[in-house]
Amino acid sequence: MTRLRNYVLLVALGIVAATAQLVATRWGLAGALAGGFLCGLLVLAGIRVLALQIGNLYLPSIVAAAAVLPGVLFAMAGSDVAWPRTVWMAPLLAALPTSVAALVTGMRGRKCQLCRSSLRGLLSFSCPRCHLVACENCWQFERDRCRLCEANQIPLFPVDILWWQQRFGSQVHGGRCALCLRSADGRVAQWACAGCGHSQCRPCWDDNNGQCSRCGWTIPDLQADASTYDAAGARPDKISR
Repeated sequence: MTRLRNYVLLVALGIVAATAQLVATRWGLAGALAGGFLCGLLVLAGIRVLALQIGNLYLPSIVAAAAVLPGVLFAMAGSDVAWPRTVWMAPLLAALPTSVAALVTGMRGRKCQLCRSSLRGLLSFSCPRCHLVACENCWQFERDRCRLCEANQIPLFPVDILWWQQRFGSQVHGGRCALCLRSADGRVAQWACAGCGHSQCRPCWDDNNGQCSRCGWTIPDLQADASTYDAAGARPDKISR
């Protein structure tokens, strides 16, 4: 609903700009050119005052140019005087203020480090596996990681056995992993949940972000390593605007 409101108000700004341009053409070529530039400023100021969040940075430029064009056409149709070709500069002048603003925003704005899309108006997450900032379109919500780590199976926790022993104690040497049903054959370490006793192999503990699939118990002492091994998805960076 908020997105619809933004676009409705942007169209309303375009209508106001078109009316202003039509009035400006009463002063001839100079009025048409000046009116075009002022209409661009009007659209830009309206976006700032109304705090509109437009996903496409260059849409306001298109709206400003399109708003000026009818004013120029009506002025030419309603006049017996031949207008010089320079009058067609008016739509370009109208698009200039919003285009410059879009260019500055695009250069300074934060981008998704995977798809390079602008993070304006999108949720962004700092992936705890690769530490890249991913937009909501590149974030695997069900898996709590970015799509790059999902595709490449990047681990969340270290393979160092001492790290696991400090949190679980001794390995499990019998039974099967509660998730993949792999037997504890010594080739892949298995660790028992302190909450329910069911064991999971190291890859499954990692794949499940350190949480037991049976009771929801989570590997302790993760906060001490939060900068490197924080639970996946636990740190939404922010909603960018």
